[in-house]
Amino acid sequence: MGSVQPPTKPCHNCRRQRLRCDRSYPHCNKCAASGKECLGYGKLFRWTGAIASRGKLAGRTSSAPVNADAGDAEDADAGTGTDGDGDETTQAGSVSPVVRSRRSSPNAGALNGYFARRSSTGAEALQVVSVSQPASPTAKLSSPWVLVDPLFQGLDQAHRFYLNYFTTRVCKDLVSNDGPECNPFRSLIPLTRAHPLLQHIIVAASAAHMSNLIRMGLPYPDGGFIPANRDAASTRALNDALVSKHTALKLMSTAIQNLDTINADVVLAASLFFINVELIESGKHGWRAHLEGAAKIMSFLQLTKAWDSSLRDYLLSDCFIYFILASAFMPARYAASLNFESSQIPFVLGKTVANSYLCCPPELMEILHEASQLSNSVMGDESNEATTMAALELIDRAQAYDIYAWARDTARALDLPNDVMQSRMHAGASHRLAACIYILQAIPSAGERLGPEFAAFLTDDLLAHLNMMPVEDPNFKATTWPTFIIGAETRDPVRQKFIMERLRIMTTVCPWGFIHTAMETLQVIWNLAAEERGSKSWVQTLKDPEMNFLIV
Repeated sequence: MGSVQPPTKPCHNCRRQRLRCDRSYPHCNKCAASGKECLGYGKLFRWTGAIASRGKLAGRTSSAPVNADAGDAEDADAGTGTDGDGDETTQAGSVSPVVRSRRSSPNAGALNGYFARRSSTGAEALQVVSVSQPASPTAKLSSPWVLVDPLFQGLDQAHRFYLNYFTTRVCKDLVSNDGPECNPFRSLIPLTRAHPLLQHIIVAASAAHMSNLIRMGLPYPDGGFIPANRDAASTRALNDALVSKHTALKLMSTAIQNLDTINADVVLAASLFFINVELIESGKHGWRAHLEGAAKIMSFLQLTKAWDSSLRDYLLSDCFIYFILASAFMPARYAASLNFESSQIPFVLGKTVANSYLCCPPELMEILHEASQLSNSVMGDESNEATTMAALELIDRAQAYDIYAWARDTARALDLPNDVMQSRMHAGASHRLAACIYILQAIPSAGERLGPEFAAFLTDDLLAHLNMMPVEDPNFKATTWPTFIIGAETRDPVRQKFIMERLRIMTTVCPWGFIHTAMETLQVIWNLAAEERGSKSWVQTLKDPEMNFLIV
């Protein structure tokens, strides 16, 4: 690499204050030593307060402040083509993609240090990179730096921060392969301004996610900083999550009563993210009521036109996935209250099969749901021959399913490289084997018919596929369910240790609380007395109403 040419002129701070600059690159050391944020050496782009002449913002005037501080040297240049030092600003009718705002807010002090400036070619791009401190250890910002989109001017700065975190981090957990054109969840952001319900529940999910990330000592995406006081920063984010969640609950009550006048996709998205908030927190208790509400909203959606058909497909798909995985360990009386149309499972999941976060074929999800229904039919009674044969047929269907063809077709749909296709094949095979193990435990007579050797073969094969998917694998996050299933099945202390370590690593990839709940639940299964283990299967043990958890 060639050497970096030193700047030919002082940084913007030193020029405006008429100080001698040491011209250090990429930031001036004099600014850092004095506790100031160096503005660098590139061009600065700012709003000029002009009226847009074309595009979606035609006829609108920017409300972003032109000047940072009253009495600053910039004041004399606001609204002109330069800032007095030759720095270019946007001309009338044009909108700069990067804007600086130092607008005060009631919680601005609490957010100091959330934002730091990073430089980009040709402009100073301001983006979130820090949770608790600016880029310079000695720098202290009087107010946070924020990204300003005209759509979000006037929005609370904390909400801007969490909405940005949603697009840069949380969205990645919601699909198998993240990308600018293949993650429809980002299209929710433009709706948040007009729909406070959606804004508050997304902020709640993002803040809860960030709270977990900070508490575990994980860095912010793109090389951001780990807060010095993790407990305080995590608690602050959790408080933000609880406040927004409480507000969203009140708004949801009003929205349910006015479904005819409110965008139905917005209400369904809010229902899904209420479940996601519960999963991020712990995956215990609260998710069931929201899943029941989502089922009722879905029945109403059949009469409405989708705002974004791709987004609606993903919302419906995730709701169905949660319903199926919840039914696997849910008592029969609770499963019956969900009112999902199980016959629609292949149709709904088939639309998002290429990029679903679970990376599991719809046919296997349908088999898993049928197995959970069979399990509920035999709870408390000895299963009859018809039930046993039905369970064996489900196992045959799962084993006969062509995982390679599914992985190949879905990889082609997303134009994925060959190594990612191999990853999808291992993920799909893991789900197939986990479904077979679940059937053996959900209908014990089927397990007795096939014998312990068959169950051992399934667990060995599943373990082999999981070992082919290390933490660097793009679909590593999709193996929570198979990992939990093999963990519940094994009695080998060495394998149990491996499973717990894999789940612990998974929390560093996806800091969702339900993974910790999965680890706690496995400990409950492993600690069961020998006589209790012999009287009923671990699936029947987990169907206890007191357990009430969701693992996805």
